[in-house]
Amino acid sequence: MNIEKILKEKQNRVTPERIAIFNFLKTKHIFTYNDIMENFKDIARASIFRTLNLFLALGVIRKVDVWDTAMTYEINDENHHHEHMKCNSCNSIISFESDNICKKIFEEAKKMWFEIKSHNIWITWICKNCL
Repeated sequence: MNIEKILKEKQNRVTPERIAIFNFLKTKHIFTYNDIMENFKDIARASIFRTLNLFLALGVIRKVDVWDTAMTYEINDENHHHEHMKCNSCNSIISFESDNICKKIFEEAKKMWFEIKSHNIWITWICKNCL
């Protein structure tokens, strides 16, 4: 994903801060606003917040509901769609391929004349280390 190209195509400024934040996010599977704040103490909170909202609006990142408290996000990689499972004990998160599941969900929605705009499959479990 080329963030500079995306920003330019949507007529947004390409700034060093936006590039740095995006490059940091690419190194994470799942991240929170606080993860970014901890890594970029020299960037104003408001700038980080606006950058996250811009990335959401552009579809660069998506919200992932896996924590009970903080909103979490991940890079929106359309070539690798997956869902998440979170251990209720240690909070570890793993991803799993969901193409077959999502295909079935979209087929059922179409039968009922619904158009799915977004979805998120979230499974809680107890991992083998915590059993």
